[in-house]
Amino acid sequence: MTKTEQNTEKNWLIKSSTRILGPFDFSEVAELLKSRQVSVIDEIRQPHGRWSYIRENALFLEIVKNIRDEQDTVAENTMTQSVAQYTQTKTDHLPDELTPTPVPHFDSSFPGRNIKDVTPSVQTPATIGNSTPTKSYGSSGDSRVQGRLKEKSNHLRWALLSIAIVVVGLVTFSISQKDKNKSVGHDELMSQALRYKSMGLYEKALQSFTKGSKLKIPSDDLKVQMAPVLISEDRQSLLGRRILEGALAQEGLSRSQIVEAYLGIAVSYMMDGDLKQGEDTLNKAIGYEPFNLSALLNLSIIELKKGQFQKAMEGFSAIFKRHPESMLALFGQAIATVEYAKSSSDLSSIKKLMSDIKENIKTTGYLREELSLVLVYASSLLGDVDTLNQSVVHFLGQVPGQSTLYTHPLLVDWRFTQWDYLEKYCAEIFRQQTPHAELKALRAVCLMELNRDTDADKFIQEAVTEAPKDPYVLAVQASFLNKMGRTQEAMAVLNMPELKPLKVRNLLLGMICFEAKDAACAQKAYGEVYRLSKQNAMVLHGLAWSALENKNRAGAYDYVRAGLQAEPNYIPLLELRERLESE
Repeated sequence: MTKTEQNTEKNWLIKSSTRILGPFDFSEVAELLKSRQVSVIDEIRQPHGRWSYIRENALFLEIVKNIRDEQDTVAENTMTQSVAQYTQTKTDHLPDELTPTPVPHFDSSFPGRNIKDVTPSVQTPATIGNSTPTKSYGSSGDSRVQGRLKEKSNHLRWALLSIAIVVVGLVTFSISQKDKNKSVGHDELMSQALRYKSMGLYEKALQSFTKGSKLKIPSDDLKVQMAPVLISEDRQSLLGRRILEGALAQEGLSRSQIVEAYLGIAVSYMMDGDLKQGEDTLNKAIGYEPFNLSALLNLSIIELKKGQFQKAMEGFSAIFKRHPESMLALFGQAIATVEYAKSSSDLSSIKKLMSDIKENIKTTGYLREELSLVLVYASSLLGDVDTLNQSVVHFLGQVPGQSTLYTHPLLVDWRFTQWDYLEKYCAEIFRQQTPHAELKALRAVCLMELNRDTDADKFIQEAVTEAPKDPYVLAVQASFLNKMGRTQEAMAVLNMPELKPLKVRNLLLGMICFEAKDAACAQKAYGEVYRLSKQNAMVLHGLAWSALENKNRAGAYDYVRAGLQAEPNYIPLLELRERLESE
């Protein structure tokens, strides 16, 4: 096929967020990139290829380079315009309506002033003869009349001048109060943003920061503190990087400030696919703090992305030994180990990995579902059918989508844990094994995580038809129905007697009751699980919420406290604590 035919054939698919777009030909993809309808960090593939970042595809390198050059230029212009606009706003004059009106010179024709004309009338001969004596008040040139006119004119002038001064004073006071209120609103929003950031509620922090920035341009210090949130949560890698690079140019920074700035810059490079710059920046951070956890994790993630699986495996393993609480280190070790085992045909490290995973996923829900899938894949590599079937059942016993409810570290490129990368394991497991009902249910869960709900529904229907009484297949069906908003159907499935022995049944019931704001129902469902496990963050949050709905604040505090002691990065518990403290 010639290059021209390649460019005109509609054989490109794009994965943007969780959507699959296409097919497009080469020129259409290029136009989508230039118009910003897709991003260079989206993924692309042809029918017989694998998903890869657009920015890493050799055919699109020139287009990506042009887009980045354009972004650099636009960002510089935008920053210059923002400063200019802000300066102009600060020097604006009051409108003309607020300028005091000059006091006019009054005469007898001035409207609203009733000055009697005292000029004597010209007498005719007829009137002279018949006139009677009258008292004369003099002419308009009389000094006494002029004095009275001048006095009254002065009084009126001073009265109007006083009114003008009062009006101007009131307007000035009103404007100053408006500015003061605006400043207070800005300060409160920025304080709120920093507080949410410290709590791990990054989405709320970003919302408060964005609102505050619309009222008033934030200070450089605020920008530096919020830059990691902009990079990690809002994907503003270029803006965040420039803010942090500007901070590093300042004098008097502490060591921790320097390290955090380098880490933020490194993550921004990693998100842009520039692994070399990311690695160089991380080494600068290591120079200041050799055992920094975030820096070491990022370096191992870079090795994993580069395909250096043995180095990545060794790096993650060393981190996990030093920080056994780090589920990111365990997850990275798991991915690097299975990839190294595949490339080297050395399966000796697989069994040790599986043991570590089974032991650690008991204590936390963070990445539990993802690590459970790695267990299934590792069992498939070993060819151990019994262990494989047990791992499938364990995977299906999880509530889908729970990892999105946990905070991720801002200074680590945690996105390598997303389901976009795990999808290949799901597809490979399903392709290499006999596709029985539970395996079809597993495939459906993977598709649900990618929001490919139509494909997931197809596999669920096949699984239910094949095994209509299988409790794990039914649990997946209930999860899918609830995700689709078909809660009544989901409840009907969960009330089937086959599901009653499963813990996931009560977890799903509790989740449905919580979403329906039914406190009594949620308390009953979560209470069943609490009797068996008192450290499940999802259960403790449900019980805390139910207690609060029943006006039992003390009980709610106790459940929240216990939940955060068990899993301090569970977002619903953090939000509920914030609600309790603010009410």
